[in-house]
Amino acid sequence: MKRIVDTSFHFFIVILGLFFLSGVGSLLAYDTQLVLTVGYYFDQLYQSLTEIMDPASISIYLGDNERLYSLPEVFFSTYGYSFTILISSFFLAIIISVLISYFMMLLPRRLYRLSQKFLNVMDALPEVFIVVSFQIIIIWLFKKSGMLLFNLYALQDERTYFLPIICLTVLPVVFLIKQFLFQLKEEESKPYVEFSYAKGFKKSYTVWFHLFRNVWIHFFLHLKPIFLLMLSNLFVIEILFKMNGFMMVLFRASTTSGAAFFLGMLMIFVPFFIVFQTGSYTLNKWLKGGASHV
Repeated sequence: MKRIVDTSFHFFIVILGLFFLSGVGSLLAYDTQLVLTVGYYFDQLYQSLTEIMDPASISIYLGDNERLYSLPEVFFSTYGYSFTILISSFFLAIIISVLISYFMMLLPRRLYRLSQKFLNVMDALPEVFIVVSFQIIIIWLFKKSGMLLFNLYALQDERTYFLPIICLTVLPVVFLIKQFLFQLKEEESKPYVEFSYAKGFKKSYTVWFHLFRNVWIHFFLHLKPIFLLMLSNLFVIEILFKMNGFMMVLFRASTTSGAAFFLGMLMIFVPFFIVFQTGSYTLNKWLKGGASHV
């Protein structure tokens, strides 16, 4: 019962915080100096509250021609597109990071250290550099072969998937590999690993069937920072690939309509809050209290 109350309180506080955040753009004004317009801020919050009661009446301007779109129409047409890319990148990052971590654990010590240095270099690269590098490679291949392998930009009603998914996957893969390797090395020093070797099991078997099984809890603990990392990178991806995605619409709404921005933030927060809380509850039951800090 206490967990339900705490979760409900947490949910309510976040929703309230997002609502107050939606009107921050009207809190500051500049005449001859920067001033706080508290009265105007609360007027905008009240206006947002009345608009939220009827979302179909909310409209925002989008595109180079500043065309007026209905909020439900533009949100639901872009939400699936952006989060298809986000979720696809997330699962692809998990698969790639698990496989690379597994093979790195089997490397000789010297090659393992070299691969770690390479990971550190990749971790330092900004998302913009990665995206631009992929675009340059595609353009170079097009000039050499005359064949455009993938669309570089989403033009008009066209949508591009492959390159945005690949680019969005790179940094989470590096982050996950480093986390997996850290936890695997911690597990490798425990007695059950030596016992597995003493029974004649190979390292490849022990790493895959014993060590990885015990690091998945730590993977769940890092889901939230991974999600936030990918969400912020998704915004960069949509800009660089000229995608008419949900994050671009949300950015435009943040400067034009507090109500639209608040509803857009809810569409991000609520589904993932449910997913994280469900996972936390399941993990807590499985470990009988071991996930109390999730």
